[in-house]
Amino acid sequence: MQTDYLYSWLKIHKSRPAYKAYPKSLSELQSLLQELKSQGQPYNFVGSSHSYNAIQCLDDNVAIIFDGSGLKSIKYDYLTQEVTVESGVTIEELKLFLRPLGRQLLTSGNYMKQRVIGALVTGTHGYGDQDAIMADSITAVKLLNEDGEIVEITEKNDKETLKYLRVSFGYLGAIISITLKTKPNEQYQVTQKLLTLSDLQSTLDDIAEKPHALTMFPYSDAEDPYIGLIFLEKLDDYLTPKEVSIGTPIIGSISWALIKTFWAIDARFPVIRPFVQRLIGIFAQRREAEIIITSPDDLDYLYDYHPMLESERNPSIIKKLFTTTFTAYNIAVFVPKNELAELFSFLHSLGKRLKEERPRQYFKNSIGARYVGKSTKSAMAGNFDIESYSVDIFFSTTDLELAEVVQDEIAKQFTVRPHWGKSILKSYLLENFPPQVLENFKQKRQEYYSSELLRPNLDQLGSKL
Repeated sequence: MQTDYLYSWLKIHKSRPAYKAYPKSLSELQSLLQELKSQGQPYNFVGSSHSYNAIQCLDDNVAIIFDGSGLKSIKYDYLTQEVTVESGVTIEELKLFLRPLGRQLLTSGNYMKQRVIGALVTGTHGYGDQDAIMADSITAVKLLNEDGEIVEITEKNDKETLKYLRVSFGYLGAIISITLKTKPNEQYQVTQKLLTLSDLQSTLDDIAEKPHALTMFPYSDAEDPYIGLIFLEKLDDYLTPKEVSIGTPIIGSISWALIKTFWAIDARFPVIRPFVQRLIGIFAQRREAEIIITSPDDLDYLYDYHPMLESERNPSIIKKLFTTTFTAYNIAVFVPKNELAELFSFLHSLGKRLKEERPRQYFKNSIGARYVGKSTKSAMAGNFDIESYSVDIFFSTTDLELAEVVQDEIAKQFTVRPHWGKSILKSYLLENFPPQVLENFKQKRQEYYSSELLRPNLDQLGSKL
């Protein structure tokens, strides 16, 4: 009989649960928690996508697979301009709900099928002109304690506890609903350009605190790789965005066939990656900065910058070839702002060394870095109290063992903190959190789960959390 394992995000760590439970309603979940407490049976919550999966690796727990079936309510408060969503709601569903109201999220992850709650409690980030960590916009949380009772924590009644609930990765209970701030639909001017690693620091100084993200192509140039830079500036006066055609089935099918064929070849023969990225260097020297005016009501404007969802348009073949993560998983760590340029240089050198040591193992196409500022609202977020970038490094499905090697190499040289939904969680990642923050988090856990039956972390983190 095949063992029904649970796997971490990178498929490296796994656990064998006692069994998997699938409560379909709030009342079923409440009854299940009461039953497990009476039996003294340890358990953990498992969500979809990044939601909780990276830290759900303890044997013999009952795995509660709870994506909130039936909990799909979305309510907007016209007085406070906040929105309350239950645990089954996806980012896409929430954006579609807010769009006709002329409202949008303060920031958002770009994986539209992800559950809103799962994205927030693991520290998922977008970037906008405020609150780069999605969870920072939370103003209230409803969760179940170990007796299955509903507890509501708000900024008004317990601001300190909410600071630890915002990014709690399923450790303080099953969150069944959250309330978020929203903002009016806004229009941005987006500038995209390519620069070399040697020019990076002066350019970052120029854009200062503007929302921005970077993509390094580590094999584009042997000595000075190229980096794609994107930054946003909010527009006060409306400008007409460029028209974009709705995708056509025939062109879309042909484009996706070409893209997926290349992805398959790329995964099987990674030696072509340096060649493809060197093409970027050739074209980069001839390309001027591109300026795009966003549509105010675009659902994913922070990532695609054009009206409509990306799925509603024909794909850009060139962009997909250079920046795909389709065949890959990624690790993501938060790095202090003042260490970014040094980290890029380090990764460039590491990439060359790894190619020599492991000829078939390469970084997956690109290395992303998104400016996420500093959070004062989410104590367990990777950017808490430190102005940071979130750095994402991609690996093919054939290269996943390399991910641990790379994360360990980064941690030896830099002060890093985890993205809870993606990072390979090791105890050294917690050493860079303020000790008092960890102690406070432990106390909150005792307050809501004194029986310690809720055990959602890797064994090696248990002694620290």
